[in-house]
Amino acid sequence: MGLQSIARTASPEAASSKSSKVDRLTFLPGLFLSLVFVSSVFVSNLYAESDTDVSAENGSSESESPTASPSSEVHQLIERLGAESYATRVRARAQLQHLGLEAFDELHAAQNHSDIEVEMASRYLVSSLMVSWAKDTDPKPVKRVLHEYGSQSEVERGSRIMRLGQMEPSMSVDALVRLTRFETSPQLSEMAALELMKQSMVMDADVRRGMSDKIASGLGDSDRPPTEWLRVYAQDLAAGKYSPDAWNELIAVQRERIDTESAHPATRKSVLELVQICASRSADLGNRDEAIRLATEHLDLIQPTSPKLIDAATWAIDHELHPVVLNLRGQFRRMFDEKPVLLYAAAEALQKQGDVTGAESMATAALKKEPMPTKEQAEKMSDAAKQDLAQAHLDMAKRLQKRGQFEWSLREFDEILQSVDLASWESAIVRLSASRMLGELQQHQKVVDMLQPFVDRLDKDEKLRMGLQRRGLNLKLIRSDLEFHAALALAESGKRSESREKLALAYAKSGRNIDILIEMYKTDGNDEWRREVKRHLALVTRSNEQDIEKIRKQIRSGRVSAQGELSELLNNYAWLIANTEGDYEKALRYSLESLTLRIDGAKYDTCARCYFAVGQIENAIKTQKKAIKLMPHSPPLERQLAEFEKALAEKQ
Repeated sequence: MGLQSIARTASPEAASSKSSKVDRLTFLPGLFLSLVFVSSVFVSNLYAESDTDVSAENGSSESESPTASPSSEVHQLIERLGAESYATRVRARAQLQHLGLEAFDELHAAQNHSDIEVEMASRYLVSSLMVSWAKDTDPKPVKRVLHEYGSQSEVERGSRIMRLGQMEPSMSVDALVRLTRFETSPQLSEMAALELMKQSMVMDADVRRGMSDKIASGLGDSDRPPTEWLRVYAQDLAAGKYSPDAWNELIAVQRERIDTESAHPATRKSVLELVQICASRSADLGNRDEAIRLATEHLDLIQPTSPKLIDAATWAIDHELHPVVLNLRGQFRRMFDEKPVLLYAAAEALQKQGDVTGAESMATAALKKEPMPTKEQAEKMSDAAKQDLAQAHLDMAKRLQKRGQFEWSLREFDEILQSVDLASWESAIVRLSASRMLGELQQHQKVVDMLQPFVDRLDKDEKLRMGLQRRGLNLKLIRSDLEFHAALALAESGKRSESREKLALAYAKSGRNIDILIEMYKTDGNDEWRREVKRHLALVTRSNEQDIEKIRKQIRSGRVSAQGELSELLNNYAWLIANTEGDYEKALRYSLESLTLRIDGAKYDTCARCYFAVGQIENAIKTQKKAIKLMPHSPPLERQLAEFEKALAEKQ
């Protein structure tokens, strides 16, 4: 709608002396905003710089923002945005810009003001506030994430909010509260609140109360829906409980706002995420029945599409709310029975509820839903169709592996291998993937059985070797894996001498695979064996330290993209030393530094091993649990946790 159509009549006197509201509102929107900018610059000499830090000036904190009462300074300035006097309007704009985030809450509310001029000026001011989102008191990792946050696109800002959510709660709580309250995008404000609520409540009572106080003070008087969520969350934190009545009421309010024209509209997606976070928190705090009830009550929020049903079923299984999966299948049976991934989800739900027979039957149905072709069928299919089908089974095998369903995963691998030629790309990729899973399960002879026929064919078939190398497959690593697991299988059968020979051969072919070197270090041998192992250990350690220093220099010279590479190098150094010998304290420092650059389960796994190496068993267990949270169902991670817990029990 053009601005002319909503102009109001002003008196002739006003028109002759100052710009009337009719005159003002007939400007084009771009010219109106330009005048706002020029006028604000003109009067800015009266004030300090317009770039406003999140921390309030004159020593007050942002939580002490003015209240929304009519007598407040901010309220009065906002009302002056609609004044007849041009000078009054300009001064009000400049003062509000100078106040920055202190004025945010009321400016945000004024975007729906009954006076169109106040509404438009408020919208402009909210969108144009120049803010330094990081505070001096923020930890360095938080400052890095928030650096130039306001100048980023909405997509990038969302990505940074997610990175904050992955940090320790005590580290990111202030920043996430700040973004919940002040982020101009309603969607990102909600995201910040939800990321904070996703974080674990399982912590010391004093820590919980401290976080609760931080959240409450940081929210100020904001009345945005996400800030209301965080107020209840803060109360739950302080009490160490989940408040079903309060959350049910908030969820009901959000449901009423779905796709409305209200001041705070909601989407089905955002409400569903709120429901799922509440349900998962309820389950985590022991009220599983309430979690199942809540999730089931709001199943209608899930869009009836395969991707959305897969997401919902995966979420329910991850939080051990298996009846929700079966209730979901009850509502969408046709879609469940058409998709192998959904059939497997229902099979896992049945398995976890003790129905082993039903689970196996459904898993078999999932496997045979889209079977690999027989030889006769394959002759009638295009190569692309066969490759797509093999890829679908490979993806399913990897998905089942991540869920800890190793037997079902192996069936999917076997389904492909029974259909494809031994001397094919598909055979190579499937055998590598399956052998790595079997290796993690410490089924070393099965790894040998999986890889040996393929390596034998490689040795005889130059055309196959050349084709695989052209596609980027490292054949030396395949041979190294075969020798490594053959060595471990020999060790299990008591053939120590043959095992050492195979380990040395595997390491020679691997290009300094540190896991093989660690196994060599742990393997008993004569003095010559020990000297050779320590020689390799010294070489790799020195080379790794040189690589680390090289990357540090590149980062100092401006190659910020190298931080990921540095994180991997630091992690590898720490893993090698913590599992062998050397400066354990340095290994721990390197591991902790790697986590400041990039967080993942493998790096927490390394950090836990470093804590264990320096004798901090409790920290090792705590950190290993973080690793498993990021990489659930990982056999090596679970074995390491069991090792640490056993050591702690023996110590006590």
